[in-house]
Amino acid sequence: MFTRGLLAGLGLLITLSPRLLTQSAAQRQTWTVLAFDAKGDGRDPSLPDAAQLSYRYDQQQDMLWFRVSLYGKPPEEGFGINVVVDTGGEGTEKMNWWGSNKDFKFDKLVTAWVTKGEKGYRGKIGVGDVSGVKVENINNLVKNNLQIQVEGDSIVIGLKRTDLTDKMKMNLIAAVGSNEQWNDDIPHVKSVTLDLSAARPTRGLRELDLGRNNFRFPSDYKALADNQPPQIIKTGHGSQTLILIPGVYSGDDAFKGFMARNDSQYKFYLVTPPGLNGTPARPLPGETTSYGDLTWTRRLEQDILDLIHREKLRKPVIVAHGFPGSLVADELAVQHPEVLGGVIDVAVMPVQFFPSPKDPSFTKTAAPDERIEYVNESWAQKWFKYVTPETWESNNYVAAMFSNDPARGEQARQQVESAPLEVKIRYLSEFMAADHTSEFARLTVPLLALIPGFNEKFLADPANRFYKRSFQDSWEPLAKNPHVQRALLPDARALVLDDQPKLADEAISKFVRQ
Repeated sequence: MFTRGLLAGLGLLITLSPRLLTQSAAQRQTWTVLAFDAKGDGRDPSLPDAAQLSYRYDQQQDMLWFRVSLYGKPPEEGFGINVVVDTGGEGTEKMNWWGSNKDFKFDKLVTAWVTKGEKGYRGKIGVGDVSGVKVENINNLVKNNLQIQVEGDSIVIGLKRTDLTDKMKMNLIAAVGSNEQWNDDIPHVKSVTLDLSAARPTRGLRELDLGRNNFRFPSDYKALADNQPPQIIKTGHGSQTLILIPGVYSGDDAFKGFMARNDSQYKFYLVTPPGLNGTPARPLPGETTSYGDLTWTRRLEQDILDLIHREKLRKPVIVAHGFPGSLVADELAVQHPEVLGGVIDVAVMPVQFFPSPKDPSFTKTAAPDERIEYVNESWAQKWFKYVTPETWESNNYVAAMFSNDPARGEQARQQVESAPLEVKIRYLSEFMAADHTSEFARLTVPLLALIPGFNEKFLADPANRFYKRSFQDSWEPLAKNPHVQRALLPDARALVLDDQPKLADEAISKFVRQ
């Protein structure tokens, strides 16, 4: 799920133009995410800390609902929440918000500064305008008109849209704290645009279904037992052994043409990571298991080691087509260099850029522990757990990323998406949590990176700039290690073995001979 650079490079701010959401029974748990926020950026760590802002709109009832999910649960005794809105009304008085997002100007303020009583929440509740705010009468327009709920880690408020504005489009931020003081804004800078009249986008959906749990397989799913190996296909008649590992984003046939062309040159062991390409996955780890443990990835690593020892393979070369195989090969090359002859990374993002969520400019790289914490507590618990298949696919790679041949690219895209969502999420989250920069620095085993060059027209499209940064530029700092070789294959996309078969075969043959 990599388009727009991990949701705009983990920019923590998403501006949407979502469609109307109706209140059918099937949609009551569906929310559209407007913004993320970093952990720990509030004024007081003991008060509510915003993690995610989402909304849903009941067109039939003209009810607008906002949901602010927190790091941790809302205090039982009371809390404060505001939705700060610029309705876009002409001639309306505006003022600057007083929280961290001081540049945002608003004309309407939705407030629930409440404590819990026997009959529900009570306190300052309602909608006000600037004239009311200035005299500390913050609900001067409408009082006690909000529906207020606490659901797990989230505060939910609902109101009639017409109590807020007669328009369908507005800019807004939200804030949380106690019933007496502000603590945290979401988003922290700028604002989000909410357009209730816009068509549902075909790309970039941000819909979550809170009735889902993508961290559990269906009850009837048949998982691969822990004492069973993954699917391994042995073929080829050559003298040099290659262990081929397809990835989450390579599809079923990524090595098919390469194996057919080189059947007499190599002996192949095609190891499919459990859960991909129609194979059964291993049981999912417990929901509290850190993605930084790389549970599935390191189990696959053990599978490769077992294969090498069981088959008595002498210095095989691992050819990994993306993650999780690339992570496996990297760790094996550092921790068990004596068993490998080399590593070939095919269309691999060696270390996915992950900006520090606490850096307002989003240019500073997150520290490894910061990366793991944010994957565990934000991406996993607030996004991947509930993401719908439609949202996943609408943010995933397009066919043009895979191949120069549109039909082949679409075939690969469909193969990639056919894997269970639970499997794709597990492998992706482990990859996001991994930072193997130190492994590359300590690498002593020869490594060849086969890098897709794409073409000038493809990379000139602003929507595709992520591919250059991730597939090409990310190798620059790692190539300082003399054991790392790079081969940029021009006019090839992610399926480089198909798009440039001659160049790829020659590069691999030369590397293996060395």
